[in-house]
Amino acid sequence: MEVQIFTHKNCVECNMLLEYLENKGLLGKVKIIDTELYPFLAFERGVISTPSIFIDGKLVYAGIVDFEEFERILSGEKVTRQIDKDKLVEKLMLGIVDSFAATAWLYINRDFDSFLAQKDFVMAVTGLSLLDEKEREEYYNYLRNIMIKEGEKYLEEWKSRMLRNISSNFIREIFWLYETKISKEVVMQKYPVEVFAHWLMVRGGAVGRVGLRIYPLSDSTLMRRVLEAYNFMLENYDDIFNKVQKEQTELKAKNREQVRYLQI
Repeated sequence: MEVQIFTHKNCVECNMLLEYLENKGLLGKVKIIDTELYPFLAFERGVISTPSIFIDGKLVYAGIVDFEEFERILSGEKVTRQIDKDKLVEKLMLGIVDSFAATAWLYINRDFDSFLAQKDFVMAVTGLSLLDEKEREEYYNYLRNIMIKEGEKYLEEWKSRMLRNISSNFIREIFWLYETKISKEVVMQKYPVEVFAHWLMVRGGAVGRVGLRIYPLSDSTLMRRVLEAYNFMLENYDDIFNKVQKEQTELKAKNREQVRYLQI
């Protein structure tokens, strides 16, 4: 069994997973691939959320990992899953709001038809990845039909989670750039809503021009959504920045203490 885990050094869940595997003596059974060092390999494999875990070439977990289940798999146990059809939409949306790329892309583009073509990601976050092929396809088609028809409704229901994801990631990148807290007033001066709109369009899963959809700033429908995200970020700026600063400071200390990110 070949197991590859795509990680990022600033990913909290990645660090938790690696610590768990280390404590269980299982770190030697996996290959760690740092997406910061090997971004194009990650793009080639369809990684849009970390940690992403591939088992014998198949994406099994994306972003959200059941640590105990994964431990059983690494220990050689055959894992079976019971799927509740009624919870498929919730699992998909949880996977989306856990991934900044997925959240940003869908918040801007509102296109579940295109998004669900990222089939491996959908299978991984909904738990369908470990089913046999026939069952997997049946559940996937059922979910796809629902989301294409009612996706806008679910985007509205999950909007607050999406806004927090977008805001946290914007503020996290501000922290990486300045390495200290800058005031909300400075952010508004340096990053007016037009710049924020461009950032959000570019950051939503785009690689160069691949996947990039740029909308004119004259698109009033789009800009209403962008302004809502921008205002949410400003209204919650201090609270989110303090949490991000604490999170990133702790991660930086851990990364100095022990280097786990292997080169391939």
